[in-house]
Amino acid sequence: MDLVRVETRNQILFSFLSVGWGLIADIDIESERLRAIGGQRFTVWSVARLIGLRTYKGKISYIPCNRVPSMENIGNGKICRKDCATESTLSHSRSYGDELDRYGGGEPKSFHTAFSESINDLNDCVDNEIITESLTLETETEKRHRLDSFYSATSAKSTYFSTGSVSSYHSVDDNDSAEIGAENICNSQIMYGPSSTLPALTTQLSNCWTQIQGEFVMVHAAYQSHLGQDYFFAPRARLADGIIWLLIVKAGITRANLLHFLLGLSSGTHVMCAGVDMIPVKAFRIEPMEGTSGHITVDGEEVDYGPLQAEIFPSLATVMVP
Repeated sequence: MDLVRVETRNQILFSFLSVGWGLIADIDIESERLRAIGGQRFTVWSVARLIGLRTYKGKISYIPCNRVPSMENIGNGKICRKDCATESTLSHSRSYGDELDRYGGGEPKSFHTAFSESINDLNDCVDNEIITESLTLETETEKRHRLDSFYSATSAKSTYFSTGSVSSYHSVDDNDSAEIGAENICNSQIMYGPSSTLPALTTQLSNCWTQIQGEFVMVHAAYQSHLGQDYFFAPRARLADGIIWLLIVKAGITRANLLHFLLGLSSGTHVMCAGVDMIPVKAFRIEPMEGTSGHITVDGEEVDYGPLQAEIFPSLATVMVP
């Protein structure tokens, strides 16, 4: 299944479900005070937020996804998926580290053997074979460097060690590392996973991004079809389609249309409501206006209110079910 790397001002998260700002995030967080009544708390608070409707000023930026799978009914209840359009390939700077597994295989090897062979293989490959991503994402060098995971794929070496259970990769000598107390090691937070290919959160975005500035009722990005048992949020989403489904509701939508939107969430018909846009994207950034307050959630949990950006990593996780 796809995972989404979410970056805020002070933390990195790997999300499997959704990112929300505005109406649905407000309902999710603020209805906690009614948890005692069960699932009906969402209905009660939806009515409350519909009556006292809020809008949020800010900017939404995203990279559109041009390769969207379509659904066709071919009879006997079977659904055929095919690509609607060909996605343009745009070059960008990236590490060769995440290509290690492509050239590995066969018998297990020591790190030094595998690392040397992988680098030799990579040097023999042409750029077109290595650069397979479709995003043009450059980082400005004069501003803050982007926030990477501790064991992120910024080099082939760190990528190799990030796949192990306990890494022996240290930035200090072994003698010096012995002085580090066990308590400090236990309390330290180690983040595994691929590094970002997006510009730093504080930098301006290139013209490859589509930007919308104004007032919003809600912005909600999902990568699974359901946000809950009866929340059929992204009808066309699949576990590994490599797409973030970004839903945007701008200020100005009538309460009647917003009510139809909320009622349609259980059946998936909300995407056809007037004033509701569902956009397939590869990456997005949310920038609330400075000095404002509200709620931003990642997988239903509140994070710091402020700038946030996210990008999808297709098929990063493997899920096993009975």
